Amino acid sequence: METAHIFAALNIIGLFVFAISGALTALRNDMDVFGVAMIAFVTGVGGGTIRDVLLGSFPVWWIAAPSAVLICLAGAVTAILAQPLIDSRLKALIWADAMGLAVFSVLGAQAALAAEAPAVIAIFMGAVTATFGGVVRDVLLNEPPLILKQDIYATAALIGAAVYIGLLSLGLGGSPAAVIAALATFAIRAAAIIFNIPSPKFARPRKNEL
Repeated sequence: METAHIFAALNIIGLFVFAISGALTALRNDMDVFGVAMIAFVTGVGGGTIRDVLLGSFPVWWIAAPSAVLICLAGAVTAILAQPLIDSRLKALIWADAMGLAVFSVLGAQAALAAEAPAVIAIFMGAVTATFGGVVRDVLLNEPPLILKQDIYATAALIGAAVYIGLLSLGLGGSPAAVIAALATFAIRAAAIIFNIPSPKFARPRKNEL
């Protein structure tokens, strides 16, 4: 399969699962149908939009790909219809978010490379693409952003983007590099979820200081 087809498929998957995570978050907050659809869309396209703004790529990617709106709406409808089958909407959205994180960390890095950004910036943009849709979702719904919790989240996206860039530098083709990097990202995030692995911290205890 051609590299372009692989990236197109990854983009559809990432949009769909991120939209599901956004819709489930909105449903947990008892929003109406319009609100659920809007949060699903913002979650799906938010990270890529912020990436394009930072890179100066205009118009932002989904303006030229209106099918993104339909994919996000499909994710919202899926989340609504699947509610009776879901034991915990929180757990479902966490796993949907993990899948979106894995895919968009790679897509974000590739988009930055296509914009002729240096490798280090491409890795950072991979993390931005993978995490900031969720940040916008959580801020709009007044929920604690996952990226700010003591959890391996943005770190997984950074590692996944770095794996992708590294595999490309070693001469691996874009398609296998993307798949391997996405799977690595998901494995790291899944391990953090299942085993409750915290992100390392180095702050000194506050004690009596202000």
